[in-house]
Amino acid sequence: MRIAHIHWSLGTGGIETMLPDIVNEQAKTNDVALVIVNDWVEHSILAKIDQTNVRVVLLNRHAGSRNPWPIIKLNLFLIRFKPDIIHTHAYQIIDMILYPYGKKIRTIHNTYNKSDEYHKFDKLISISKAVQNFTGNQGFESVVADNGVTVSSILNRESKPFEDGKLHFIQVSRLDIAQKGQDILLKALGIVKADFRIDNFMMHFVGNGADEEKLKMMTRELGIESNVVFEGLKDQMWVYSNLCNFDLFIQPSRFEGFGLTVAEAIAAKVPVLVSNIEGPLEIIDGGRLGMTFENENSLDCAEKIVAFMHDGRNENQVEAAYEYVKDNYDVSLTAQKYIEVYKSVLADE
Repeated sequence: MRIAHIHWSLGTGGIETMLPDIVNEQAKTNDVALVIVNDWVEHSILAKIDQTNVRVVLLNRHAGSRNPWPIIKLNLFLIRFKPDIIHTHAYQIIDMILYPYGKKIRTIHNTYNKSDEYHKFDKLISISKAVQNFTGNQGFESVVADNGVTVSSILNRESKPFEDGKLHFIQVSRLDIAQKGQDILLKALGIVKADFRIDNFMMHFVGNGADEEKLKMMTRELGIESNVVFEGLKDQMWVYSNLCNFDLFIQPSRFEGFGLTVAEAIAAKVPVLVSNIEGPLEIIDGGRLGMTFENENSLDCAEKIVAFMHDGRNENQVEAAYEYVKDNYDVSLTAQKYIEVYKSVLADE
C-alpha cells in the first residue's frame, strides 16, 4: 500500500510529535511518504523519522504565502508517488490537493474543528471518543483511532531525582491559556501557598507560547514566583528522559481532543491530575487511573494537589495506569488502526 501523510508543519505539538512514530511503524510493511507543507520543521522531530524507509518531502512554504509553487510541487509529487491513501491531519490541506486519485482520509485531532470540508473525504478518523462525539454532533460519522505514544521510549524510573526536599510538579504544553488552562493551575497553586500555607513545591512549565509573559505576571501577582519555573521549549527526547523525575503531572486544560502528554506521563509512571474533561478522562479510564478536578475550578484543583501532597503516590494506581496505557495507547496500535481503516476504504471501491 502506498500512503502519503500530509501536514502543515513538523513542530512540537501533539500531532507533529506523533506523526514520525506513525510513519515509521507503517513503513515497516508499506510504502510511506510524509509531506510537510510549511517551513516550520523542528530538526529534533525530523530526526526521529527513519528516512531510509520513509520518503520525507519538505515543501518549505512560508506560512501565509500566496506563492503557488509549493502547491505545484505537492501535486507533482503525488503524481509521481501515486498514493493509494492520502491522509491529512489538519484543516484546509485538502484544498491544496488537485491530484484526483487515491482515497482521502482526514484525522480530526480536536473538538473545535470546522466541519465544512469533511464531505471532501472518503473517511474521517477521530483521535478519541470525545472527538467522535463532537464530529457526530456536527453531522458526520467517524471511526476512532486513539492517539498513541511510544511507551518503550519513555523512561519510567527516576534517573536524576530532585534533592531539595520539595515536591516537583510538571505540565508539558504550549503556553495557551484559552485551551491549556495554565491560569487555572496558577490560581490553584496560589491557594495552596496562601490558604493552605504549603510552600514545599515547585511547578515546572515545559513549553512556550504567546501567553508566557502573562503567566509570569500572574506568578508575581499570586506570590508564587519562587515556586514556578518556566523551562521553555524542550525536545521530545528531554521530555521522555525527564518526565519520570517529577512527582505529579498536572493537566488543567479547558478542552482537549485527547491529551497526548497525559499518556506520556502515565507511561513514565508519574501520577496525573487532570481536569474532568473528555479526552484526558478517557486516558485515565474515567478517573480510575488518575486524579481529577472540576474543569476551571481552581479551588478544587488546589484541594486535589494538597490531598496528593498529604497522601503521596498511589503505587497500585500508577502501575495499573501504566499497563492500561501500554495496552491501549501505544503508537503501534494507532498505526495499525489507520491501516485497518485504509484497507476498509480501499475495499469499498
